[in-house]
Amino acid sequence: MKYLEGTPEEIAQFLQLMGEEPQGDVGEAAAEMPGEVAGLAGIEALVRGRARSQEIADRVLAYLSRVRGLGVEIESGTSERTKDGLSNYVMVRDAGKRRFGAVAYVNAINAGLTVRLTPEDVDDLDDPRIELRDVKSGHKYVVNCPLRDDETIDLALQLTSRALEKVR
Repeated sequence: MKYLEGTPEEIAQFLQLMGEEPQGDVGEAAAEMPGEVAGLAGIEALVRGRARSQEIADRVLAYLSRVRGLGVEIESGTSERTKDGLSNYVMVRDAGKRRFGAVAYVNAINAGLTVRLTPEDVDDLDDPRIELRDVKSGHKYVVNCPLRDDETIDLALQLTSRALEKVR
């Protein structure tokens, strides 16, 4: 498995120098997801390679596929502790001019989702799938919504939309 970082042209040129042909339209995939490590294929490989099960990988990828329609960038996290330099989570960021960091983090291993929302942001939602983290007052990432089943993806998208509204 390879993780490549660069412009679509740089990635295509590197693959050609290595004697490999780019899979699909590298430029089109990268243009859809600016700033992402190795495009959509890289994110999918990260999720599938780290997920505890096929079902978890499928749920995480379904969430990421659907959240793209909200005008976001999807990027892999980095880590100094792993051989490939990538972490176990994927960040969902607003694609607009102002960047406040991620609005959501989804863990590829267990489908855990943490959203940039406070308890006050979800007061109107009485849903047992929403879990509040025990963190210091003022922390911006308080809401968890683990992707335990396919139905929870709809709730996760609603929460991600709320977080996007706050940073836009």
